[in-house]
Amino acid sequence: MVLATEITSIPHPAFGHLPRKRGREGDFNPEERANMTRGVLAAGCLAAMLLAVPAFAQTAPASAPAPEPPKPDPTGPFGGNITGIVTLTSDYRFRGISQSKNDPALQAGLTYEVPLSFVNFAPVSVYGGFWGSSVNFTPDVDESVEIDMVAGVKFKFLQEKLVLDLGWIGYRYPGSQRGAHLHYDEFGGSLTYDFGFASVAGQVRYSPNFFARSGNAWYKQALVTVPLSFIQISDKVSFKMIGGLGHQSIQHNARFANPDYWEWQVGLVATLYGVDLGVTYIDTNISKSRCNGGGFNYCAPRAIFSISKSF
Repeated sequence: MVLATEITSIPHPAFGHLPRKRGREGDFNPEERANMTRGVLAAGCLAAMLLAVPAFAQTAPASAPAPEPPKPDPTGPFGGNITGIVTLTSDYRFRGISQSKNDPALQAGLTYEVPLSFVNFAPVSVYGGFWGSSVNFTPDVDESVEIDMVAGVKFKFLQEKLVLDLGWIGYRYPGSQRGAHLHYDEFGGSLTYDFGFASVAGQVRYSPNFFARSGNAWYKQALVTVPLSFIQISDKVSFKMIGGLGHQSIQHNARFANPDYWEWQVGLVATLYGVDLGVTYIDTNISKSRCNGGGFNYCAPRAIFSISKSF
C-alpha cells in the first residue's frame, strides 16, 4: 500500500542522532537504550493508528435503506378489504340522463376485494359488491330503488399505476312491474393509468339486452382526474378536477325512448376531513323534444351537488 510506504519514509525523532554514550565497545548505555525503546514503541503505535483509519473506513457498514411504510391491515376475511360509500346528491344522473326526475337521491355501496396471492406475474385481485340508489322514472312503473350488483377482476402493473378492470354489472329494480323489463346486465372493462399529475381512464361496456329490452347497447367513456395539489390549506383538505366524455348507442332507440347520444361532465371535488363535497356540470346532446320520448328536461344541462363519505 502507498500508505505503508509513506509511513516508513517519514523521519521519526527516535531514529535521529542520539547521544551515543557507550560503556563497553559496541554497547548502548542504559539511557540510550531506554530512549531507543520508547522511540520504537511510539513509531509502532503511530503506524498502527494510521493503518487502522482506512481499514475502519472500508469495513464501516453502508446506511440501510429506509423501510417501506407498513400496509394497512385487511378489513375483511382472507386478507381482503371491505370499502363502502354513502352519498346524498341533488340529482341522480346516469350517463347524463336523470333517473330521479331532477330530484335528490340517496345512494350507498359496499365492495369486497381480495388479492390472489398465488398469482405471481402481477398483483391481481377479485371483487364483488353492490350499489344502490333511489330512483323515480317517467312513466311510473312502481320502481323506487335501483340495486347494482358488481363482480370482476383487477390486474395491476407498474407499481399499481396501471390498472385493468374486467367485470360485470347487473342492474336490478326490485318491485318494478315485470312487463317493463327494466333489469339488464353489462359486461366490459376499464383501463386506468396514474401519471401522478393526472389520472386517465377509459371504459367500454356492452349489454346484450339493454334497459327496457332495447337490444344491444354499447357505452364508451374517457375520464380525466387532476389533483389540485398546489392548493394547500391543510393535510386533511384536498381538491381535484374531473372531466369526462361518453357515448351511448342503443339498438332499439324507440324502446329506450332516447336516441344514440353523447354526454359530458366537468366537476370539482373538495375532500374535507374525509368527506367529499362535489359540484359537477352534466349535459347531453339530446334535445328536450327527444328526451325520454319527448317533452322532458331530464337530459338538459344541470349542475349537480353531492356530499359523500367513504369508509
